[in-house]
Amino acid sequence: MKINSPALSMPLLCVLAFACLAPSSAQTPAAPPAATAQATQSLSAIMRPALDSIQQALAGVRLLKWKTSSAMRDETSANINSILHDIDATLPPLLATADAAPGSVTHALPAFRNTEALYDVLLRVAEAGRFAAPREQSAALQQSLDSLEAARHAFADHLQASAVAHDQQIHTLQTTVVTLQHRPVSTPVALPCPTPHHAIRKHYTHHKAAEKKPEEKKPAASSTQSQTTPSPK
Repeated sequence: MKINSPALSMPLLCVLAFACLAPSSAQTPAAPPAATAQATQSLSAIMRPALDSIQQALAGVRLLKWKTSSAMRDETSANINSILHDIDATLPPLLATADAAPGSVTHALPAFRNTEALYDVLLRVAEAGRFAAPREQSAALQQSLDSLEAARHAFADHLQASAVAHDQQIHTLQTTVVTLQHRPVSTPVALPCPTPHHAIRKHYTHHKAAEKKPEEKKPAASSTQSQTTPSPK
């Protein structure tokens, strides 16, 4: 039984991240208690009793005792093998994926579709057993079908609770974003621009140079003045 199973811009991501931290003034309705309980329970725990009931019922089926044609026995045998393979190999990984992301509708949908297909095949087996199987086998198949139907409803309630919680988160984020967009923006205060380091150093060097003025040097005596005056004869 095989079941065949968008990106945000950076500014919007920043707004949403800030909205998660900012308090929201809008009040959103709380989820019903029953739906919340379904959302907190794992899908494997929801499905396990029904799957165990199906395995026990199919283990007690004896097709040779069915009062029907060979073609119907062959079809029922193929359906039973398909159900057992689905319970043992196909459905457990899907449930594990859904359990790993609690509250995610996207991760739970493949398991839900598989459960729906499993119910359809088991329904065909139970309907055939109602007319051809002995009473005890027919009763066991019907009981397993009822158990799976209850699990299907619980599964659907789980998905609904997850969807409601997701919608509430989206509503809260949207309300917070709208509130932030209409919030008045205060006028920014102009702060003095700090003086660059190289300008401070240049000013300091110039100031030191002004304090230390070079001493004036006296001009050197002329070589002509240094000659002695001849004595009179």
